[in-house]
Amino acid sequence: MTDLHNSRQPDMTSPPHRFRTAIMASNRYPVYKVKSHMALPDPHMPPGRFHHAIFVETSDNGFGTLYHVTGDVTSANGMSYESRDSPDPAQLEGFYSKELLGYTGSDVHPQQWSSVLASLPTPPQQKASNPKNQGRVEPFKEKVGGYGYVFYTDGEERKPLWKCTEWVECPRFLHF
Repeated sequence: MTDLHNSRQPDMTSPPHRFRTAIMASNRYPVYKVKSHMALPDPHMPPGRFHHAIFVETSDNGFGTLYHVTGDVTSANGMSYESRDSPDPAQLEGFYSKELLGYTGSDVHPQQWSSVLASLPTPPQQKASNPKNQGRVEPFKEKVGGYGYVFYTDGEERKPLWKCTEWVECPRFLHF
């Protein structure tokens, strides 16, 4: 496990309940990558994808702050950054997994986290209705002006779509 705030490693010999209390008492918060089932899977993405978010647990009852991008890559503005108070994601409908990434300190959370994450680029619009293909929604190569698009041709290699998974997997999170 990585300490996202300093180089001190946690004592992994303590039972989890004592360990969590020690974390909260020392103002070091666990940081998790959370995956949840999507209501509508994207047909242009491989099967088995999940919605990804970052969760910082800030209290002994499991509550904390959830950081993620929401929306879709078909909307004109693409996806939007969101942070919100949240119960333990394991208690929410659609929960799939929670992976401990490391720890952050109360001296940088939530102020620095909110500031940095809100300034990061979010996934832009990457799909639109293609009039040359019976209006089917599909990924495009380039957006021209407000509503013009250059679509991929049949057999042309496509750039992978950039969505919530890629936003969370970005190494910028390791700076905390």
